[in-house]
Amino acid sequence: MKEQLKCILRLDACSGNSPMNKTIIVTGIPGTGKTTVCGLAEKLAKDAGVQANVINYGTIMMGILQKSGRSLKRDEMRKDSIDTQRSLQKQVAEAVAEKANQLKGLTIIDTHMSIKTPEGYFPGLSTNNLGILKPDVLVLVEAQPAEISSRRLKDVSRKRDAALEASVKEELAFSRAIAGACAVFSSVPVKVVMNAEGKPEEAAKEILRALDVIRL
Repeated sequence: MKEQLKCILRLDACSGNSPMNKTIIVTGIPGTGKTTVCGLAEKLAKDAGVQANVINYGTIMMGILQKSGRSLKRDEMRKDSIDTQRSLQKQVAEAVAEKANQLKGLTIIDTHMSIKTPEGYFPGLSTNNLGILKPDVLVLVEAQPAEISSRRLKDVSRKRDAALEASVKEELAFSRAIAGACAVFSSVPVKVVMNAEGKPEEAAKEILRALDVIRL
């Protein structure tokens, strides 16, 4: 399995090439399990001897807020003013890009394609920020609406949005629409990966296969 992954990603001596840097932006609405999947993708790559790092957009954002002296809970950021969110997103994109430039191998950026704000759905990735991040692949982690609803209801550690299936379906639709626009602007492929209940590792493997250097 390790040797197969090395060859699949062409990031080792299997192909005789030097390590190749790739950036994948992995997104998903709350409850899809994207952060768990990102962590597994990082682990699978590292287990195969492939350099890989996950950068969590939200974590970087919280760090910037704390440095500025603001105290804001993670799930309350989306309720801030659009102007404030737009400015903060740019700061985060620049910080993420700077960090990614220092890394080699596979960089997995964990973030949201769309954000449900009081004013409506707001892009998690603006055209300006996509230009800063320069992704090679965009990934949408999804799950069945009923599974997402169930996960949100079970997650007491976070203040999630409504778990009604109709609301979840709407969020998924907007996320796909924005992903399509981002793919057009960036001229990169967008891959939809299903994170079925109990099978996050399969979803992680699909993310690794989303690279255009895949062999299997």
